[in-house]
Amino acid sequence: MGKVSTFEILPDEMILHVCQYLRDGEILYSFFNLNSRLNSTIMDFCHHVNLTNLTYKQFKFVALQILPQIGGSIRSFVFNGLWQSIMFSREPTMFSRVKLSLLFPQLHTLILMNFVGGQLNSFLDKITDFFHLGKLDIRSAQVDNSYDSLKAILGANNNRLKSVLFDDDSTRFILTSTNDEETVSYPNIEELTVSLETEQTLGSLFILVPNITRLYVDVDELSSASKRTLENIPSLLHLKDFQLRSLDMQWSLDEIAFVLSKMPFLQRLVLDISTEDKHVVHGEKFIQVLPSSLVEIHLFIMYYLSTSDNETDTTFSTPPSYIR
Repeated sequence: MGKVSTFEILPDEMILHVCQYLRDGEILYSFFNLNSRLNSTIMDFCHHVNLTNLTYKQFKFVALQILPQIGGSIRSFVFNGLWQSIMFSREPTMFSRVKLSLLFPQLHTLILMNFVGGQLNSFLDKITDFFHLGKLDIRSAQVDNSYDSLKAILGANNNRLKSVLFDDDSTRFILTSTNDEETVSYPNIEELTVSLETEQTLGSLFILVPNITRLYVDVDELSSASKRTLENIPSLLHLKDFQLRSLDMQWSLDEIAFVLSKMPFLQRLVLDISTEDKHVVHGEKFIQVLPSSLVEIHLFIMYYLSTSDNETDTTFSTPPSYIR
C-alpha cells in the first residue's frame, strides 16, 4: 500500500477551506490530476475558471495543459485580453487549432477583462456556435465605442446572447443615427447594462433591444431632439426593470415622463439623476408620470435650487399603496 500524505488524510471540507486562501488558477495548478479524489474535491473550480493574478509559469501551464482537459466541464470562464498572445500564439496550441465552442461546449457565462482597441472585435470572431453561451460580462474594456461596435457585441455568438453587461470602467458608447437603424435589432437580448455618451438619444438604444426585460443605462448627455425621436419609437413591452443613472445632465419631469411612457409594464424603477426642475421633486406630480404597473422604486435625486426660489416644497407625497 502506497504512503498517504498528511494532507490527503484531511477531509474534503478542510481541503476546500485551504483552497479559500488560494486563487482559482493556483488551485488547478496545484491539485489537478494529483489523484482522482482531489479532482473530485476541486470539481467546482473546474466549472468556474478564473486565471487572473497568476505568474506567467502558472498561467501558461494551466491554460495550455489543464484547460484542454477540463474544457467540457467549464460553465463560466474569465478571459483576459492580455492573454491572447499566449493562448492564440503562432505556435500550434489547442486554442489555435480547435474552435472555442468545441473546447468549451458547456460554457454559459463568459467574462472578458482588459480588452483594448480592436482586441474585442477580433475576439468576437471566435465567439461563435456556443450552444449554451447566453451571458457576456465585459469589464475594464477600453474598446471601439462606435454604434457598429455595440451592435457587433449584441450580435455575438450567432445572436444567441441574452445578457450583455458592461461595468463602470468600460467604454461609453456613442450612438449615432444610421440608415439601417430602424431595421437592425437584437431581439435575443433580454438584459443589458451599458454606458452611453449619445449624440442621438435613448431611442437608438431602444430600437436595438426590443425584447429587453432588464435595462441599466448610464447616460452622459442627451441631444435636444430626444423627445422628438422617442415619439416614433415602439414601446418596450417586455421591460420590467429599468435603471437610469445620469448625474452630468439636468432632467426635467417632462423628459422623464417621455422615457417612462415607453415602458408600460415596468415593475421596478431606479433613478439616479440630477435636476433643476422642481416638478421632479414634487411628489404628487412625479407620481403621476409613473407607470401604473410599478411596484418598486429607488430614487437618488440631486436637486439644484434656483436662486429665484425663496421657498420650495420638496416633500414627496405618500406613494400609492401598490408601490412598496
